[in-house]
Amino acid sequence: MLKFFTRLFALIGLMVVISMAFSIAAIVQIAKRQPKEPETVILTLDFDAPITEQSNLSPLSLALHEDQTALLDMLRAIDKAKSDPHVKGILAHFGSTQPKFAAVQEIRAAIKSFRSSGKFTYAFAPTYGEFGMGNRAYYLAAAFDNIWLQPVGAVGLTGLAMQAPFGKTALDNVGLKADFMQREEYKSFADMGMRDNFAPPVRENMQALIDDLATQEAKDIAESRGFDEAHVRDLMQRGPFTDEEAVKEKLVTRLGYFDELDEELDQKAGKDAKGLDANTYLTFTASDKIQPKTKVALIYGTGMILDKADGASGITGERVMGADTIADAFDQATEDKDIKAILFRVDSPGGSPAASETIRRAMQHAQKKGKPVIVSMGDTAASGGYWVSMNADRIIADPATLTGSIGVVAGKITGGDLLKKIGISFDTIKTADNAGMWSATETFSPQQRERVNALLDNSYRTFTQNVSAARKIPLEKMPDVAKGRVWTGAQAAQLGLVDELGGFNEALKAIRTKLNLAENDVVGLENFPPPESPIERVMKLMKTLGLEEAALRPLLLQGQKIQALASLFTTKPQTFLSNVDANSVR
Repeated sequence: MLKFFTRLFALIGLMVVISMAFSIAAIVQIAKRQPKEPETVILTLDFDAPITEQSNLSPLSLALHEDQTALLDMLRAIDKAKSDPHVKGILAHFGSTQPKFAAVQEIRAAIKSFRSSGKFTYAFAPTYGEFGMGNRAYYLAAAFDNIWLQPVGAVGLTGLAMQAPFGKTALDNVGLKADFMQREEYKSFADMGMRDNFAPPVRENMQALIDDLATQEAKDIAESRGFDEAHVRDLMQRGPFTDEEAVKEKLVTRLGYFDELDEELDQKAGKDAKGLDANTYLTFTASDKIQPKTKVALIYGTGMILDKADGASGITGERVMGADTIADAFDQATEDKDIKAILFRVDSPGGSPAASETIRRAMQHAQKKGKPVIVSMGDTAASGGYWVSMNADRIIADPATLTGSIGVVAGKITGGDLLKKIGISFDTIKTADNAGMWSATETFSPQQRERVNALLDNSYRTFTQNVSAARKIPLEKMPDVAKGRVWTGAQAAQLGLVDELGGFNEALKAIRTKLNLAENDVVGLENFPPPESPIERVMKLMKTLGLEEAALRPLLLQGQKIQALASLFTTKPQTFLSNVDANSVR
């Protein structure tokens, strides 16, 4: 009976979420669609909304985060607006949300290219970090011609800091114990449970990391605002700044309220100008009736790397890089005669070595079949994220990308002491000494520890040997770049771990070069696998919750009707065109 009611309440809750998701998605899509592009447009960019690697089609995200924008879509919108006579300029809104470092750099490059058109660019915020963080928000805002700050706001330009939690004492206090082994001393994952502070090598590595990021930020802000880099470093030491101080230091161009900015935009673009967000603007230019010179597969490798992605995303749409899905995408792209190359966009902190190897093998198979692979690294491509990237024909990373971390870690957290405190004991029967080595009640015995170390040695040796071969780094030099060290993209480029600094722009340029295309040839990017529809996402969620399809069939049919209605008012082709400016300077 309890199981019945549990399923019943889960079903009711799911039905509410699904109904809300489909209804909101349909209403928003219908409302957005207009018969033709307005005569006068201001492209509006909302940096207080999530900027994602991929469009998120989960039921919950559709209901709560419809305003999110995929990074590539934002770059495409900015690039198209540059030459679109209807678009008079760009207005960007900033708030408490801060885009990731690498995304900031790619958008900054796009804004710089847009400004060369002579059209206006405005950034507006109530505050660029008030009593909180504001570095990345201002870093991006600094790329705009006009930077407005609302009175009483602040500019939180304060330099960078890194803080990590350590729980050894906390685990000891409750009777838990972290028992991990790692390769090598810079691999820091295990420290969270086995130490109460940074290990000296890790502290050294992390300090070098944030120093390089701060240097990139200071250099770019100085270039954008016409400052000396040393002056920006001084500002970062003295921040944050009040509204009046920000004006005095020329960090912002004007203090003002949004209604005042609205009046200024009316004068510049006309009162009839319509503000269109990036997603809506692209619906007017979807396909543009331009035939691509060639088609390229776009494969997103986003999130933790696991053997399978099924059921891992759930209702929230949290991304997982499933080896089964990614390898299958490579295989499909390899067999498709119309696909001439593969763009693999990686944003992952790592995961399973075995799953990473499955993806690497699929990439090699595509290359052997004559399909070149270009990797574009997002905010993070570390550990397993680097493993799946290393064999690409060309690796391109943003200067702020976190990559490397060539190392491995394994272990477990045991709770035997905690259980004893509350009177629970375990008795074990086994057929071999190591049969219970992954038990959550006991730490590793010396014999078991020797076996874990053997597995780690094998994984680490394979990792470093493969990197050596793929990146043409002598094996004896690998300790200088490996041992678990994390690098910025800029540092990794100096070490030979990546080939070039840049983002989607540079990746597309590399593809054109590889395929002997002209600079202005349009490349058609086709998603592999095709994006999941809301219906497909719901079906996957049902399977995860153990619900029978028949139980929700009437509701799903209603959802399909709503989705079909919405599709009459919007265009979201599987294949989209991309001709992002390949000459943007970073």
